[in-house]
Amino acid sequence: MPRRFPLLLTALSLSLVAACNHGATSAGSALPGSSKGPSPAPVLTAVRATGRTVPWSSPLTVTVTNGTLDSASASAADGSTLAGTTSGDTWTSATTLVPTQTYTVVAQVRDDDGKTKTLAETYVASAATQVLHAVLAPGNGSVVGVAQPVVLHFDQPVKGRANRLAVEQRLTVTTTPAVEGAWRWYNSYEVHYHAQKYWASGTRISVAADFTGLHLAGTQVWGATKPATSTFRIGIDYESVVDITAHTMKVFQAGKLIRTIKVSTGRDKYPTKGGVHIVLTREKVHTYNSATVGIPTDSPDGYYEKLPWSMRISNGGAFVHANPATVGVQGRRNVSHGCVNTSVTDAEWFYYHSQLGDPVDIIHAVVQPVRWDAGMADWNYTWAEWQAGNLDG
Repeated sequence: MPRRFPLLLTALSLSLVAACNHGATSAGSALPGSSKGPSPAPVLTAVRATGRTVPWSSPLTVTVTNGTLDSASASAADGSTLAGTTSGDTWTSATTLVPTQTYTVVAQVRDDDGKTKTLAETYVASAATQVLHAVLAPGNGSVVGVAQPVVLHFDQPVKGRANRLAVEQRLTVTTTPAVEGAWRWYNSYEVHYHAQKYWASGTRISVAADFTGLHLAGTQVWGATKPATSTFRIGIDYESVVDITAHTMKVFQAGKLIRTIKVSTGRDKYPTKGGVHIVLTREKVHTYNSATVGIPTDSPDGYYEKLPWSMRISNGGAFVHANPATVGVQGRRNVSHGCVNTSVTDAEWFYYHSQLGDPVDIIHAVVQPVRWDAGMADWNYTWAEWQAGNLDG
């Protein structure tokens, strides 16, 4: 009978190998019931974020999940830092944000395995819904008279000393030749600037209002991010003096008398107000309606008519204008409703020898100027009064 021992030995060897390898795994794999995958990566997330946008009116708050927050810092795109504090796995800025500003948060964190990592995320603050814009006057390229102030009109109220000073700090006026000037607030929506004396003819004035990052304290109002600018020039030096008792208007050019005009000013019931006025508008024809100054048009003192060559010198209804109906008393008596009446010839001449911002000084009046009227708002203060600025309104 053939001998079969080698074959039996081979089978036995394979059985032993299989028995030895029973329960073993491939290299690198864990035993069943003891497997542990990699720790989830830490994530840095901003609270109240919509995508990458966070509300400007709340502090920036970021939190870490899947890890432990060791420290964090934040900086704005303009290079400033955003102070904050850490509590647990959350970091919160000490202040609210600047609208539309970009902020980058850098955090040092440890994952669940104890490994330290640096996380960085960038967010953009939402835009403000109330924005302070300024409209500058005179407009860019204008040529105006020697008494013309720089005027800024705002679309949001600016109230209180701190806010008004904050706005003034964002305003720049450059004059050539250089001359000292000061701001005075006309009301919460308007501020004026001029020098102690009238501008010199030929002066070039550049104005800039840059409200980027400006916040009006106690409000939701932020400054516009686009600066407003204007550059204008002072034209011919025309200055006029209306003498109520002499019934004349004398017009000077660079200090030299160039014309004396007979006038009729306001009668006793409607006296012309005194003080320095400035030319606010110039019109070849203006419609005069007594109802606009509180006199019914159908009353004995009422009027509704179109008259030529009209220079407005107050928002209270005072003009220098032609009035053929009073020519017979011009130079002798005052019969108007408060305007300065001249002949058609003289009014036309004055129209072409006047500019917006020319001073018209009315003397020997029984009524004082109304300084809240734009026509009389600038040159009827002492310089000390003007420099005080009306900041507390």
